[in-house]
Amino acid sequence: MVVVQKHLTDRRIKMITDNYTTIGMDVSDRKIQVCIMAKSGINPKIVKEMTIPTTKEGLQKFLSSQDKNAPVVFETGTHCRWMNEVAESMGFKVYVANPCRLRMITESKTKNDINDARTLARIALSDPGMLHPVKLRDAEHQKMLNLHEMRNLLIKQRSGMIVQMRFIAKSMGFRIPKTSTKYFHKMDTTLWPTEFRDIAWPMLKNLEQLDITIKTYEKKIRELAETPTFKAQVDRLMEIHYVGLYAATGFIAVTGGDMDRFERPRDIGPWLGLSPKQDQSGDIDKQCHITKAGSPFMRRLLVECAQMIVRDGAIETDLKIKGMRICVRGAKIAKRKAITAVARSLAVLMVAMLKKMDKPYKPLSEVNEKAFSESQFSA
Repeated sequence: MVVVQKHLTDRRIKMITDNYTTIGMDVSDRKIQVCIMAKSGINPKIVKEMTIPTTKEGLQKFLSSQDKNAPVVFETGTHCRWMNEVAESMGFKVYVANPCRLRMITESKTKNDINDARTLARIALSDPGMLHPVKLRDAEHQKMLNLHEMRNLLIKQRSGMIVQMRFIAKSMGFRIPKTSTKYFHKMDTTLWPTEFRDIAWPMLKNLEQLDITIKTYEKKIRELAETPTFKAQVDRLMEIHYVGLYAATGFIAVTGGDMDRFERPRDIGPWLGLSPKQDQSGDIDKQCHITKAGSPFMRRLLVECAQMIVRDGAIETDLKIKGMRICVRGAKIAKRKAITAVARSLAVLMVAMLKKMDKPYKPLSEVNEKAFSESQFSA
């Protein structure tokens, strides 16, 4: 009797294991292609395929009829945040896959919505780790990132408008005097040719309005930076020379303020695309450009900080010394390589400082401090 009962129990466990299901979703702007897949012995089996609308109501209606033990899988994208919130609030395990790491999908010769949903469900069924799941930011960090992205967009628009105005002026035989981008719309236009002034006046009004809007976003960023979510980390990062409010808040927003996602501080380099590609085989090890993966917005902020760090007259720090050592190699692109290297080292330093909030920051190590003092004395 005991043997029979044990046999039935083992069989029941096997049936549960064999019937383990996953829900793969390929998300587009209007519809979501769904594939429900289950283990059937060794090979996975498609249980059901369907499409649902890309709305909260459509997703909730579909998930309400599904087994909560079945994990939901979809890729990062425009809709991934609210979809993650809806699925998790209904008790589902969610995997948000990194599409850049899924070569099975990106390099497929039969790529379509149905096949993509099947692939996601199949991977989650066999080994969810192969999805390279992404950790999404919370609402506060996402809000900060949205503010930065809107400010960045408006700054690009302002710069583009000024460049176009200078081009038109040159085509009319007039050169606009140099001035700061922020104060371009406040320039004295009385000396401008009448014909050009009539064309430029509406653009100057638009630039004035753009400047007001940019300042509005900057005010919101400053206010959010003073909240408990950001205050301590922002103050910590601003201890670094030439790291200002926008670089600090941008870095915290992009990383979600969670430094535990990086096992080692230097892991931030590849994560932001500031590390060179690897192309090594045998004795051949090619020198490649940086990958440019991750956030281009954050790379730009770090490069701007690096440019300030390595410029002539900047405060002597370990980062500046590292950059100058690369610059003196003398190649044509040495300065550019130095700025990239300093930007990468700056990101590593920022992670290290946020991991150890109580450790005092020394901008110049004892070795470099001694060398700098000796060079000053000899000079």
